Amino acid sequence: MKTVNIHTDSLILHHAIDRKKTEQYALHCHNFYEVFYFVAGDVSYLVEGKHYVPKPHSLLLIAPHVFHGVKIESDIPYERISLHFVPGFLPLENQSVLLSPFHADYGSADIYYTDNGDHVMFPFFKQLIDARFADEAIRELSLRVRLEALLSQILISSYSLKGASESSSSIKSVSKIIAYLNDHITESIRLDDLSAVFYISKHHLNKMFRRATGTTVGNYVIHKRVVMAQNLMSQGQTANSAASAVGFHDYSSFFRAYKKVLGYAPSVKQNTMLLK
Repeated sequence: MKTVNIHTDSLILHHAIDRKKTEQYALHCHNFYEVFYFVAGDVSYLVEGKHYVPKPHSLLLIAPHVFHGVKIESDIPYERISLHFVPGFLPLENQSVLLSPFHADYGSADIYYTDNGDHVMFPFFKQLIDARFADEAIRELSLRVRLEALLSQILISSYSLKGASESSSSIKSVSKIIAYLNDHITESIRLDDLSAVFYISKHHLNKMFRRATGTTVGNYVIHKRVVMAQNLMSQGQTANSAASAVGFHDYSSFFRAYKKVLGYAPSVKQNTMLLK
């Protein structure tokens, strides 16, 4: 099998085989999400101090800033697919639910999914790999759609493992909070107000929201407003009017938020920028 590499600004996929034993774990962490799919070999994986010995066609979910690494235990061919992506590659409205399985408690089995014998996950990776042959004009879209399909299948597996657990209940609560935020996105939104509306302490609300979405309520609101302003500007509105329309009270705070979220100033035309 030839090594397969897909590398974009938002997604990296690596499908390869190694045949050399290693003496220790290559521990590292990064600021993007990772799906590690183990095909075959003799390896062990370490995630935040928890050891896993993956079975063929199993997968591990690695959230940003989590220390992890693999150790190749023998010279048996070690085949795997590693998939890395930034959350911004997914539609904002789907991020919370699709990324929720990554935020299970480390030290539990919730981030590890074994295969039941039908290799149900592999076709989704195959579809991602095949997207490299798509026409350049639609390649990015193909990768995004196929990534969403894979994450949806992982979510189905997550629900089937957990059933009506506390985690799924938290996802429903966070979905309600997100719906409220979207309904009031241009208004002044404070954590105190959300706490009162949902009868949840500020501490628990913020912890639950961050665990489900990977970000804070404040960052979610800012990101959402910036994207809304970007859309208004693409329709011909000035940066000032767009900023005011989506809830920014002064241009300087809008400018800082816009540059932080998108990586460039409001004055830069969108079609001149690469996807961040």
